[in-house]
Amino acid sequence: MKIKRIEPIILYAQDKGSFESELNVGGYAGFQVVVHIETDEGYDGWGECCTGGEYGESALAVKTLIERGFVPRLKDADPRDFRKIWEKLFSETSWYGRRGLTAFAQSGIDTALVDIAAKSYGVPASRLLGGCYRNEIPLYASLLFDMDDVNGTAEKGLRYIRDGYFGVKFGWGMIPSKPFGANAEADEKMVSSIREAFGSHGNIMVDVGRYVNWTSDHAIQMAKRLEKHGIFWLEEALPQDDLAGYVRLTSSTDVTIAFGEGLYTVYDFADVISRHAADLIQPDASKLGGISEMKRIIELAWINNVRWVPHNWSTAINSAASMQLVASAPDGFLMELKQESNPLISELSKQKFQINHGKLIVPDTPGIGIEIDQNVVDKYRWSP
Repeated sequence: MKIKRIEPIILYAQDKGSFESELNVGGYAGFQVVVHIETDEGYDGWGECCTGGEYGESALAVKTLIERGFVPRLKDADPRDFRKIWEKLFSETSWYGRRGLTAFAQSGIDTALVDIAAKSYGVPASRLLGGCYRNEIPLYASLLFDMDDVNGTAEKGLRYIRDGYFGVKFGWGMIPSKPFGANAEADEKMVSSIREAFGSHGNIMVDVGRYVNWTSDHAIQMAKRLEKHGIFWLEEALPQDDLAGYVRLTSSTDVTIAFGEGLYTVYDFADVISRHAADLIQPDASKLGGISEMKRIIELAWINNVRWVPHNWSTAINSAASMQLVASAPDGFLMELKQESNPLISELSKQKFQINHGKLIVPDTPGIGIEIDQNVVDKYRWSP
């Protein structure tokens, strides 16, 4: 089997109700690159590069990297050699760096190749990765804080607790100018109100995000303030490069400290784990290098007895990849599912994700478990 065609496609679809008025173009995660790979034996696969940016610059750069740098290197390659291909690209693309845009590009290629390989063997990707440990996965719903509407935010999350979800994560803020994290009193009031609405049975995750820039001192203080409200974890409380701050924060509080959505390859995560900079890591298959690289990361976490949960806030392709990875791991226990409405999640796959009482049902179909709707791809295809 040989690769016949590789097409990186830029899609644009804004979250409904997001903050377009605050930006010149688009909103958070508006631009995404998806990769479609076809073979000479009729198998095809899809992957995702989480490019995100507000102006399409990262999407354009990744598309160019794939077309000019990856396609010539993958001519006549066998897609079933996805790990061999990953190492080849990692080595030969060092001219323009092995993190950031390059990792995004590798993510889309790798996940599409895993999708093809699993389809060619007639098995779900989880079995290709070593075996399926579970047929259903507990979910947490992922939402944004509305700092102007405390009660409305709590009620929005309560719906998912009533539906049987493991918990709800609230993060960042609906608009950058009114973020969570800017006022300690307002922040605690928000979390306190959510806890009151949920009662004792609903887990709450708090994602500080990147609209604010906490110091480690402030993060420690806030962790102690929020601890009494029983939060399940505190996420992205510090800038992602402040590993020394994360080490200090993790050792100074009983609250579970989580981060990792902005890290790349197993090497970044190995550094975090060896320094005990997090209690729970959050690798994202659409950013760090793809399914096969994330499998190495979660195996490293297993070896070191560190909990992990996939970060998943982009398209249905990444949701499917995350699903297969959690299913394939002995310690996979939870998965994020974005609930802020976006057609790249709700429309991109012909099959809708099946959820039963807050748990995602893992389909026993070959590949990553979804079939992309080409009409939707065409509808949201973007070019400058």
